[in-house]
Amino acid sequence: MENEPSLTAASLIQHVVNDLLHQAKFPYAHFPELVDLAVVMMGLGMVRSQFEFVKRADTFWDPTYWGVFPRPFLDSQALGYAHAMAAWVRAQNEPNWFSKLPATVKGPAKKSLKYLLKTSDAFFSPATNGQNLLDQSSSHWLNMAGEKSVSQQIIAIRHFDADPHLQSQQSQILRSNLRSANTQLKLHTITAIEALKLSDDALVDELNHLTQHPNDVVRSKAIIALSKLNRIDDATVPMAAKMIRSNAKHEVFAGVFALSSRPKIDNDTLKIVDRGFELALQTCDYEFITLYVTAYDRWLEQPQSHLEQLLGDDDGYLEIATEALSASREQTVALS
Repeated sequence: MENEPSLTAASLIQHVVNDLLHQAKFPYAHFPELVDLAVVMMGLGMVRSQFEFVKRADTFWDPTYWGVFPRPFLDSQALGYAHAMAAWVRAQNEPNWFSKLPATVKGPAKKSLKYLLKTSDAFFSPATNGQNLLDQSSSHWLNMAGEKSVSQQIIAIRHFDADPHLQSQQSQILRSNLRSANTQLKLHTITAIEALKLSDDALVDELNHLTQHPNDVVRSKAIIALSKLNRIDDATVPMAAKMIRSNAKHEVFAGVFALSSRPKIDNDTLKIVDRGFELALQTCDYEFITLYVTAYDRWLEQPQSHLEQLLGDDDGYLEIATEALSASREQTVALS
């Protein structure tokens, strides 16, 4: 944290803008990162950028699920982009207030503003104040998905509706996007495929290829998408098992999630899962413990016996595992 006066002033700004958003009946005013964005766009971002509400953000945040799985606050990179947008929409090519920003924010702000001035690649248009841009037909979104602007492509594919008359064209566009060099476009494309529940062989083949992508977020999203589409096959199982051995929690989650979509797994894979489960117990990671025991309950006829054999005389771990298994079954019954 920075010094107390700065923190107090910034917190006050944050609360005032949050209150204004609530009064305007903005539906996402409870998301701190959207309040951050509003603070900057209203011209009050200078104080906000002088300190960090959260010193260490989570190692994983999925940018395609902003409204579903939000971050606590914008990081320095995102704050820099917000400042660039604030300058760009005001036609400030060289804002003097950039010099007063912290270096961690100023660098991304300058780079982002240079990009916006060169490409105007943003879905929001200062000329129209962003009015009525989202009120478009399915065919319009399809055409917009072919624009050069990455921002317009992303917005367009996220507005694709399940339309049998357009499905072939949508699938073709999405397949092409999965091969894009732009990581953000690739991630949003995976989310669009999930939303539309498209599982033709061509798309599934591309998603399988992405499970070996060098970017860990792309790998994780690709294998989770395959799981939700019920297209995890025998060839994908080794990749899911490899993810469980990762040090990144989101890769571990993706791996277990993928394997849990299978009715059974082989003994070699089960041994890898067992090691991951024991690590979750050792670190008291209850979210992962529940995930693992839910998978065991799906794969094994006698999951309790397997837990007893795996954990042996360690009564503490066995008690935790047994309670998690019982809670998982109760939740399943309640959902049913």
